[in-house]
Amino acid sequence: MNNIKKYLLIGLGAVVLIGLSWFIFGGNYPIVFVDFSAISAKDYNKNYLSSLNYYEKALKTYAQDSQVLEADEAKQEIKRAVLDNLIEDILIDRELKKEIKQDDLNVLVEKKINEISESQIADKAIETLYGFSFNEFRQRVLKPQAKKEILENRLFLAGIDFDEKMKDIKAQSRVKIFLSGFGWNGKEDVIK
Repeated sequence: MNNIKKYLLIGLGAVVLIGLSWFIFGGNYPIVFVDFSAISAKDYNKNYLSSLNYYEKALKTYAQDSQVLEADEAKQEIKRAVLDNLIEDILIDRELKKEIKQDDLNVLVEKKINEISESQIADKAIETLYGFSFNEFRQRVLKPQAKKEILENRLFLAGIDFDEKMKDIKAQSRVKIFLSGFGWNGKEDVIK
C-alpha cells in the first residue's frame, strides 16, 4: 500500500509540475485583473509585439526613421497603450453583455466584421503588418473593434458620449496591474 501512495504522490507531483511549467513558461499567468477578468502575459506580449511590428512597418513605409522605436520611452508608451486597449476591451465587452444577450452580441459582432470582407483585407498584408494570421487578427483586432463600434453606436443613439461613459466605467472598475513599471490611477493605466 505504501508503494501505491508513493507512486500516486510522484504522479501527482509530476502533473502539478507540468501544469506549473505550462502556466509560467507558456505566459498563461495573469498580469492584470479587471474586476474578475484576467489579462495574461501571453496575450499582452502578442499584442505588444504586433503593435511594435505594425509601427516598424508603418515607419519604414513612410520613410521615417524606425530607430525612434528603439527609445525606451517609445516602447513604454506602446506597452501602456496596448495595456490600455486590453483593459478597455474587457470593459466594453462587460458593458455590452449587460445590455445584449451573448448570442445576439455574437450576431452583431459577426455582422460588423463581415462588413469588412476578407477580400478587402489580404492575408499577406495582415501577416506583414501585424504578424497575425487572419483568424488571429479577427480575434485580437476585428472583434474588439466591432464591439467598441457597437457600444459607441448604442450610446450615441441614447445621447451618451462614449468617452465620458468609458471614463465612468473605468472609474467604477477595480483594476490591478502586476506588470512592472505600470500602475492604475483609477482612470487609466500609467507608466510608473
